[in-house]
Amino acid sequence: MKTPLRTLLLALPLVVAACQSTSPSTRLARMFTELHEDVGERKLGQDEGDAWWRRQVERLETVRTMVEKKQVSTALDHLYASVVLVETDSESDLALAHQLALASAEKGEARGFRVAAEALDKLCIKRGLAQKYGTQYVYEPVIKAWRLYPIDPNTTDAERAAMGVESMEKLQAREAKLNEMTGGKPN
Repeated sequence: MKTPLRTLLLALPLVVAACQSTSPSTRLARMFTELHEDVGERKLGQDEGDAWWRRQVERLETVRTMVEKKQVSTALDHLYASVVLVETDSESDLALAHQLALASAEKGEARGFRVAAEALDKLCIKRGLAQKYGTQYVYEPVIKAWRLYPIDPNTTDAERAAMGVESMEKLQAREAKLNEMTGGKPN
């Protein structure tokens, strides 16, 4: 009986280490959840921007590394990674977010389409172009109101719907609701 007990005791550190490590999917899911918690706290004014940004930079670096190491494999992995990356101003991260979100959709995760639309809209804005779908609003301090960032007039409601984005009419109604909820103040 001493041999099995001794083997168990020798193996215990390996078992503990294995339990403490997390799979790439688990790490991505955790970052996705943490990002949503951070965004919620920012909206409630409970988090300073510097602290949020430090955590986000860490998440961005982790996701980039995981993509480079080909650790992003499932539809949900692609979705979670794209959601983390879309919360940046970096053109390369936005392009990667777009790519990952589309891969998520191709693998069967329909929410990937909406994230892809957001990534592309942010990328267009970053490049000084009109957004394609209408996912982005900007605060205009001169008129003290939120406005839908200009949208490519050639984009149809059918194209928006295919990407999980509301119709132009609903986007404009959302603009009015945003101003009503915020009193025309930036959040």
